[in-house]
Amino acid sequence: MNAQLGALVLQMLHQQTQKTCFKKCFIQPGAKFVDVLGKSEHVCLAKCMDRMYESYAIVTKASTDMAQNMSTTDASGGQSYSFQ
Repeated sequence: MNAQLGALVLQMLHQQTQKTCFKKCFIQPGAKFVDVLGKSEHVCLAKCMDRMYESYAIVTKASTDMAQNMSTTDASGGQSYSFQ
């Protein structure tokens, strides 16, 4: 089940990255879409994708750390948190 969820999350990340980076790097008013990437498009796409995946890694780590801290606090009899 966790493997399926992980695969789904990665698929969603990939789709969002495509949408975001495509809009950022290729959509220009009046411009035609070309068959071959120019250097500027290639660099833009690479940087955009790197930022998206790096952001995902940071958010995932922060979420995992928060969940571990919350479970440790709950297990030690400390304050518990609930999300609604």
